[in-house]
Amino acid sequence: MTGPRRLILALLAAWLSSWTAAVVPARQTAAQNTYTVFMSDGRRALPFRSAGGTDVVGIDQIAALFSFTTTEDAALNALTITVRGQRINLIAGQAYAQVSGRVVSLSGPVQRDRSTWAVPIDFLSAALAPALGIRIDVRRAGHLILVGDVRVPQVSVRFERAGSNGRLIVDIQPPTPHKVTREGSRLLVRFDAAALDTRGVVGLAPEFVTAAHADGAALVFELGPSAVNFQADADRDQSRLTIDLAPAPAAAQTPTPAPAQEPPVIDIQTPGTIRTVVIDPGHGGDDEGVRSARGVKEKDLTLQVAQRLKSTIETRLGLRVLLTREGDDNVPYDRRTAIANNNKADIFVSLHVNASLRPDVRGAQVLSLAVGDYAGRAGATTGRGAAVPALGGGTRTIEATRWDLAQLPFASRSTALGSVLVRHLSGRGVPMQPKPAAQMPLRVLVGANMPALLIEMGFLTNRDDERALTSADLPATIIEAVIATITDARRGVPDRETRAPER
Repeated sequence: MTGPRRLILALLAAWLSSWTAAVVPARQTAAQNTYTVFMSDGRRALPFRSAGGTDVVGIDQIAALFSFTTTEDAALNALTITVRGQRINLIAGQAYAQVSGRVVSLSGPVQRDRSTWAVPIDFLSAALAPALGIRIDVRRAGHLILVGDVRVPQVSVRFERAGSNGRLIVDIQPPTPHKVTREGSRLLVRFDAAALDTRGVVGLAPEFVTAAHADGAALVFELGPSAVNFQADADRDQSRLTIDLAPAPAAAQTPTPAPAQEPPVIDIQTPGTIRTVVIDPGHGGDDEGVRSARGVKEKDLTLQVAQRLKSTIETRLGLRVLLTREGDDNVPYDRRTAIANNNKADIFVSLHVNASLRPDVRGAQVLSLAVGDYAGRAGATTGRGAAVPALGGGTRTIEATRWDLAQLPFASRSTALGSVLVRHLSGRGVPMQPKPAAQMPLRVLVGANMPALLIEMGFLTNRDDERALTSADLPATIIEAVIATITDARRGVPDRETRAPER
């Protein structure tokens, strides 16, 4: 072989080698990069490669997922895909596809290497989805492909400090039902979804959360030593979840009794006019709340106590009492307060039990709504009145109150009522937390248009509290304290005489 000829062949071989490298079929790099495809019958892996900033996938691998046939026209350098009676035409080197006569653009050119064809990843959503008549959502950032109605929400997490507490804010798009549970030193947020498309975690503080990761359709937070208690609240449309994390009380021992103080004035209504009380058994349905080591569920315990409390109030005080749930039902936060508002309740009481990472933490606590988040918004509770028809003709003007500000006018009275309940609980020997009354941003109380309290009756993670809560004694004592509190409220002002502790 002559020298010039050998040189020409060498240059040709080098050019073919570089061209082949630029058009390597996706199947040759399948082990390196894949999209996860979520379909109604499970998940699949779709290999891809990157070329010029575009993710490229092989037609043969797409065909294996969606069961279509192909016909190649070598003379025209074209490929026809037939799927569900529709045709998709592709031409090598062109950045478009023809779908049943309609031209759609692609993010890169169609590629052909001998009998192997490859297309940009957006071919699935731009061309294949219309031909199939289904939705295909391609998420390049997370290397995910969702086919049909499969639910894989995009979830992002950030951590903020709130005084001595911590706060996790979870944004969820699209909004997706979820529930929060605690398992030892971990906090789990389980979503009604096939998986999660996590978009990062920002600003974790190791004393509250040491790590966070997705496990299937659950977010897992590894809790630090300061995350002893937690309170989870979700927006009405479930697009945002807020989890407040709090350290243990400053003192684990029984606190020194504070000097006797005159009980606060309740001033709920004109004395003697309390007619309706609404009792809210916390959680229910697939939201179990917390669970003890022996398997006692918060949702069951709160319903049992609520039913006993209802019967006792009706029998001894003759008041009308409603429960927000009569059985093991899912009741949204808004629905619970709507029941109270629509029935013109005079008092709203939500029953819960607590949990802690420390098994020695125990005691009841009475909570009312913290109004710090309402700063500067009080004016929204009043404003221009709305004209409504009046009985007998004409109109009258009423002041409208926004739902998310309904509790604000009653916040101080709720706190006063909580102080009276704490006095009756303590006087009857109910073990209390070192801070027996507190204000927190409690979602379940936000919409209550009357004085409203949340009672944490004890800790299911504490052996003594669990034993007392599952016996007849502690629930009966708590019920007696609630009865005494309502009796004081009916008088308008609690008894101002100094009393010995009630037994």
